[in-house]
Amino acid sequence: MEGAGFIDITMVVLYLVGMVAVGYWGYRKAETLEEYLVAGRNIPLWMYVPVMSAVILGGASTIGSGGLGYEHGISGAWLVVALGLGIAAVGILISTDLANLRAYTLGEVLERRYDQYSATVGALIAGVYALTIAITQVISVGAVLSALTGYAFTPMIVVAGVIVIVYTGLGGMWSVTITDFIQWVIMTAGIFFLAIPFGLREVGGLGALRAELDPTFFSITGIGAGTIISYFLLYFLGIMIGQDIWQRVFTADSPRTARLGNVATGAYSVVYGLATAFLGMIAVVLIPAMDNPDVALPSLILEIVPVGLAGLILAGFISAMMSTADSALLASSTLFTNDVYRRFIDPDASDARYTLVSRLGIVVLGVAMIAVAVLIGDVINALTLAYNLLTGAIFVPIFGAFFWKGSTWQGAVASIVMASIVVVASMITWGFASELPIIIGLGTSLVTFVGVSLVTGPPPRDKLEAWLAGKADRPEFEAPSD
Repeated sequence: MEGAGFIDITMVVLYLVGMVAVGYWGYRKAETLEEYLVAGRNIPLWMYVPVMSAVILGGASTIGSGGLGYEHGISGAWLVVALGLGIAAVGILISTDLANLRAYTLGEVLERRYDQYSATVGALIAGVYALTIAITQVISVGAVLSALTGYAFTPMIVVAGVIVIVYTGLGGMWSVTITDFIQWVIMTAGIFFLAIPFGLREVGGLGALRAELDPTFFSITGIGAGTIISYFLLYFLGIMIGQDIWQRVFTADSPRTARLGNVATGAYSVVYGLATAFLGMIAVVLIPAMDNPDVALPSLILEIVPVGLAGLILAGFISAMMSTADSALLASSTLFTNDVYRRFIDPDASDARYTLVSRLGIVVLGVAMIAVAVLIGDVINALTLAYNLLTGAIFVPIFGAFFWKGSTWQGAVASIVMASIVVVASMITWGFASELPIIIGLGTSLVTFVGVSLVTGPPPRDKLEAWLAGKADRPEFEAPSD
């Protein structure tokens, strides 16, 4: 990848400084725990769609999708398509219930339906998943900054991590919301209004691109049925139960915003995935025989886009990664604050103390995030482990909470524990690349959850009635109809 010019680097640096400034603004804005963790539950639809899109369209969805497009053609979009369809499913199936619950965390939802034991175990798994997501994004940002500036990889990881910690820790969800909105604008403009038009001009149009590439690059199934199925098992199901996703749902100003916003986000994500994969295809023609497909998209931008505008688009790529990193880091800290500290250490503390603990949690977890990113450098296996555990261990009891009145806390705990053991053992046996761990994990979770719930059920009537009342529609919370 060629180095960037002074103007392009300046654009990126100014963007990073701006993120820190937004963090300070968020610090002044977030005066209560609800404002700090869920932006006061006051995000309207016009803002909700961009910021939810920014959460899921991180490094894997931008740099990764471009790399898959470079290798496999348009079918490289399936990873992002699976994420987009998963977000749309959240909107259709559970977003109204989630918004009405007015919770803070996945663990809190599990506790309301089951008990504190299933809540704590589920929160720990979701917390590990969220922190792992943040680690992968910081590594990606470090790689792009290193390529842009020519500085070593490790210092750039540290720089990226510190910036994320500072603006997320200062303003919490308000900082994350504003920065994610800015990041979405840059991503959208960079991909759709700059990169694609410049790329098509350089290759001579769509007809010339077709003539240059193998026909398999235009096949929607070219990446292989097995890979497509694997993406859906991991990403379609996994994105539906991520704390970073649920915490964003909790910020909606109404159940209607959460419902429509998630469906619209899903549609946008599908189009975005197709666009980045398409840019990867253009890169095959303009920059053939690249050793590392993951840098195909940044390399293409530096190749085809004029100085200054290239810096803007590359800032957009960094934005995509940082928008996922900040949401994941805040999600991990929120899980610790709400489901460990608040539940077991200091249940009667003031909101001001919980806000302080959450800020300290971001710093501590952020330092761990940087340290692991520097030590490992490549966490693909860890990311697979996190998604396998998240989906295999807690997907069934979470959706059972919403859709099966007969589910019990004993079934939830047994399901989470058994599925976790089976997923880890399966990955040791068949490896991280196999689809078997997630398939066997989901099967084990379902059988255990249903079997134990039937034996130990029915659930206490008062607990079930309280749960149903808590997630019922609240007219005073619904936005006025248009």
